[in-house]
Amino acid sequence: MSISLNKENAALIWDNDESERTLIFREMMWGDVKTVLSKYRKEVLKSVFKRYYFKFDKRNKKFWKLILRISDDKIDSYSKRGFERDS
Repeated sequence: MSISLNKENAALIWDNDESERTLIFREMMWGDVKTVLSKYRKEVLKSVFKRYYFKFDKRNKKFWKLILRISDDKIDSYSKRGFERDS
């Protein structure tokens, strides 16, 4: 999967970070939820959520935990192992 630069995601790039995961994270934070859910598999969204967990605000953390069905216990286990490693 790759993200192509177009008008839709050009607004998500305001620095030099154009990595796929960063763009998906920004779509999760500021994009249309229905579009994000239809565009990406849940496994991809879980991976991005886990990697960028510390960047999500409280409201978005709760929302994406519910949508992606990630329990507090799972978040605790991620934090013990390190969020950046994929499980």
